[in-house]
Amino acid sequence: MPSIEEFIKARNSQYQDAWLKTGLMAKPVVQEIALLLLEFPEAWYSWVIILNKLVRILGDHRHIDSWRDIAGYATLVVEHLEKENKK
Repeated sequence: MPSIEEFIKARNSQYQDAWLKTGLMAKPVVQEIALLLLEFPEAWYSWVIILNKLVRILGDHRHIDSWRDIAGYATLVVEHLEKENKK
């Protein structure tokens, strides 16, 4: 089993500091993200994760799991909205 350092190094070589870039990209819209959390908390986490997956794709354009993850997190929000609209 690889050490945590080896795991991080392998992931970072694939995603090229996506963890850091996501934070830097979100910083200019932090007020809007905070408002999203307050007004639509069900979508907040998905929004942040989708941003992170988009940044990861910049490091590995053809990593299909990142594309699937984006679709999955967006689907969670759509399903929530559909249930909400039926009420």
